[in-house]
Parts: sequence; structure tokens; C-alpha cells
Amino acid sequence: MNVRANHPTVDISKFVEEVRELANAQFESPQYKRLLAIPLTVERARRYVLQKAYWNINRRDCWGYSQGPAPMDVKKLIWEHEEDELAGNKERGVEDHYSLQVRQSAQLGLSLEDFVNEVPSDATKTISYAYIHLVKDSPWLKAFAACVALEISNSAEWVKGGGMSYRWGKKQEAELNFPFHKQLNAAEHAEVDVLHAHMLLKVVERHATTQAALDLVMEGLKDSWAIDRVWKGQLAEMLEALPPPAR
Repeated sequence: MNVRANHPTVDISKFVEEVRELANAQFESPQYKRLLAIPLTVERARRYVLQKAYWNINRRDCWGYSQGPAPMDVKKLIWEHEEDELAGNKERGVEDHYSLQVRQSAQLGLSLEDFVNEVPSDATKTISYAYIHLVKDSPWLKAFAACVALEISNSAEWVKGGGMSYRWGKKQEAELNFPFHKQLNAAEHAEVDVLHAHMLLKVVERHATTQAALDLVMEGLKDSWAIDRVWKGQLAEMLEALPPPAR
């Protein structure tokens, strides 16, 4: 990864090192470990994906809020990112990511109607409101960082062992005999979130030209990851409430 400081008073290399440490630390947190250690059943996998669909929609809301006050060049970066999510990638023949998730979930016996009829849990609502508050009511640089944080911690370029999309996909493969290559949305995010995460350094190099600005980016990353840890803990609680695998 090519990193260069564009201002003599800002050491971006140290910033990058800290971001990498924090992104990897997510997977060492009690909440992540608890979620990834839960034995899966089809019912638990269904619950996970249906509730996570609301979180995915919330990401679209948050990126929209962050784009509004951002400078024009950053608006363009966000637009390109959200085009993948909302419209897919015509060059690679990939549909929008929500549709990918619905199609992938047919392997779990779910239909579009199941996604439409699913009711967000209290935890899912609370996490969604927390993210909207963080992004909508923060300076644009912090709001952007709060959004891109989740791309960073889902990128194999930043996280040893791969991000959550990859790890959850491999978990379903191992425990539910659900081949990773058939998990269309998981496989897509394991690939494109590496590219999406590149946005962070592009924006930092262009706009975080003072230590105060760099600190604001770090604040957004940390706040976002704090909410994410709570979300993973709540997902674990939801799944633990369902019957475990039969012995």
C-alpha cells in the first residue's frame, strides 16, 4: 500500500499503522469472538441475514448523509462506491448488492417476501439510529471516516484472515455445507471491499492535512467501530436465543 504524507506536520504512516491495529482488534473483541463462535443452524443463519439486511439499508442511508456536505472530489468517490451497492457492476455482470443477498439467501430457503416481512429487532433499530446520528451530526470528515471504517474492517488488505464477509461465508461453508462460491454477496464483498477501503487513504491524503483533521478521521473510525462491536454482540444474542444444532 503506497502511503505518503502531503503535509510536513502529519505522519500518515503512523496513522495507517494505528488504523490497521484497530481494524484487526475488532476481531479480537469479545463481541466478534462470541458471534463467530456460535454454532450455526439454518434458522440462525436466516435470522442473521434478515436482520443484517436492515443494517445494509442503513449503510446506504449513512453514506448518503456523509456525501451531502463532503467536497466534490469526495462526493465522486462515494458515488462510485454506492454505485456498486445500489446498481451493481455492469462490466463484471454483478447486480446490486441487496439483490445479490436476496438471491444468495435462497440457498437458506428465504425469498424476497421473507426480507420484506422481516421486522427489525429493537437492537437493529437502535444500532441504525446510532449510526445515523453519528454520520448526520458530525463534520463531513468524521462522517466519511465513520462510514469507511466498515469497509476497512471488512477488507483482507487491512485485516489478517479476511473481513467479516469472508469469515462468515467460510463459517457457513464449514457448518452448513453452504459452498462459499455460491454465497454471492459474501464473495462479492470479500472482493470489492478491498477496493472500497482504498477511499480512506485517498481522502486522508487530500484533506487530512493537519493533525486536527487526522484526529477527526480517527475519531470517526473509532466511534464507528465502537457501534459495530455493540452490533456484533447484539447479533450474537439474537442467534443464541434460537435453538442450537441438534447433537
